[in-house]
Amino acid sequence: MAIEFDGNFTVTASREEAYAVLSDPQKFAPLLPTYQDLTMKENGSADVTVKIGVGKIRGSAVVNLTLEESEAPVRAAYVGKGKVMGSAFNMGTAFELEDAEGGGTLIKWHGDVTMFGKLVALAGGLLKPIAKKDITRLIDAIREALSPADESAAV
Repeated sequence: MAIEFDGNFTVTASREEAYAVLSDPQKFAPLLPTYQDLTMKENGSADVTVKIGVGKIRGSAVVNLTLEESEAPVRAAYVGKGKVMGSAFNMGTAFELEDAEGGGTLIKWHGDVTMFGKLVALAGGLLKPIAKKDITRLIDAIREALSPADESAAV
């Protein structure tokens, strides 16, 4: 099962400030809505533990998150792999940063998740709405972190 999302939003932070948050797993991962823990690896990747909940199915997943592309202050892109409740998944997220009209930064983002295994068989139709809700919560958290006075504007 593959799920893709994209969009854009504006924050008051400069491109450099936005890039500093989005390109650092130690700053980015805690913005994930179900974040629990992060362990940095020697190879530069991070094992990020998040809570998972689909209906009555609850648990935790560990995602190995790697900053795959990094071009300051223009682009940050992550790839991740993980396992949860007898299923495996691959994910990718990319952020493109541009100067916004009137100041701040326009952040264009794209994300995709491919999941396979028991969880898809058990909860298939529930996964996309839950993913959409969590992505919305992540974008809201990024906007709040990069526009602390709630001066951000959706585009």
